[in-house]
Amino acid sequence: MQNRKELHDQMKVMIADWQSSGLKLHDYCKVNNIATHVFRYWHRVLKVNKTDAGSFLPVKVVSAVSKEQITIIGVSGIKVQIPLTEKSIGFVKQLLLA
Repeated sequence: MQNRKELHDQMKVMIADWQSSGLKLHDYCKVNNIATHVFRYWHRVLKVNKTDAGSFLPVKVVSAVSKEQITIIGVSGIKVQIPLTEKSIGFVKQLLLA
């Protein structure tokens, strides 16, 4: 019997195989002899884990000379201020497009 890690890895491979196969989910499951509800469960679990892993961008904090700032206020009220530079404008653009 497989442990959970082995099953997790096997399902990752199967999901990648299905996505590149061009088959509908039901057809792929039938060909590979796996219950559709089991495959959907693992697809959902691995999709959630995948999105959680890449949620944040690395941030490098440096001192600023500029007195002008970009202020970002989140829905929860968290306020972030960064100096207004060409790099910071690009950074904010990346955040907004993510």
